[in-house]
Amino acid sequence: MTNTKTISKIGSFQTAFIKTRKRSRQRQGAMLVLICVMIFAFLVTVAFSVDIAYMNLVKSELRSATDAGAKAAAETLARTQDVNAAIARGKEIARENKVANQGLELKDSDLVFGRSQVGNSGRFEFTPGGSPANSVRVNGQRTNSSLSGNVQLFFGRIFGVQGFQPEEFSTATFIQRDIVLVVDRSGSMLDFNKFNDLRSAIGIFTQILDSSPVEERVGLASYSTTETEDVRLTENLTLINNAMAAMPVAGFTNISGGIDAGGKVMARGRSRDFVERTMIVLTDGLQNRGRPARLAAAEQAALGITIHAITFGSDADRAAMRQVATIGNGRYFHADNGAQLRQVFTEIALTLSTIITE
Repeated sequence: MTNTKTISKIGSFQTAFIKTRKRSRQRQGAMLVLICVMIFAFLVTVAFSVDIAYMNLVKSELRSATDAGAKAAAETLARTQDVNAAIARGKEIARENKVANQGLELKDSDLVFGRSQVGNSGRFEFTPGGSPANSVRVNGQRTNSSLSGNVQLFFGRIFGVQGFQPEEFSTATFIQRDIVLVVDRSGSMLDFNKFNDLRSAIGIFTQILDSSPVEERVGLASYSTTETEDVRLTENLTLINNAMAAMPVAGFTNISGGIDAGGKVMARGRSRDFVERTMIVLTDGLQNRGRPARLAAAEQAALGITIHAITFGSDADRAAMRQVATIGNGRYFHADNGAQLRQVFTEIALTLSTIITE
């Protein structure tokens, strides 16, 4: 009798053990399915993240390429008054800019010529076909119908997305501008013939501006221990070169004084409501007279003047002048020698006449 009960208990235990093992296997199977689902979801999330990051990169590249094409076309139009030449140049520069590892190809119809004017909102408003033309709008596309085609995604095709089709518009306008050059005539500019290099670079600068149909007026201020207002804003750029040829070179370095003098020259120019105002400040050394240059730059920037800063030679205070350009919402340049300085002034002259207005 006892043996029978014992056998029965053993059988019950075995049955319970078997059921427990089955439930354990079922739970393990359910967990395996859940893990697979989670892994798949994670991979999908990673795939989307990679493609989204790539899409943002492509849009940024497309914007840069479109801006470059518009600025190149507008600059050429201003210089040549030739629409065909402007189209060719815009397409050439756009092609040199990579979008998704491929140069941006534009059709002639992607470049639209017209006129931009400041509207009631205070923003530039573009009118296609407006005359006289002073603007070029570029439609940069990587779409199915564009010459470059759409942008293939890394994982999009897995989910049925055949391609990404970004599109960007950019309008560049060449406008009237008042420009004041602020140059360093301290004694250190005599070292290594630097002041003659500066005269040469400014000669190239004025020559380029003279060949532009855009109405630009240029003034000149200079500084050493003290500052002077040398030439009022004028369209006769020969006056700038003559003043540079006769300018004495001696004394210490008062950059802030030069910026102040440049501001006074600018104040006698045209209203900022109608022209863009730009100051170009050059030094070859460290400020050792006057207040910090950044303070003078901040005052001029508050008046809507864009300030570009140039350092020339190995002894110049690059950090301080970079700060001046940042405060003035301008660009910073450095030149080690006369050839590089001429390149800097050439680049500035070629880009001053165009701005992105859309």
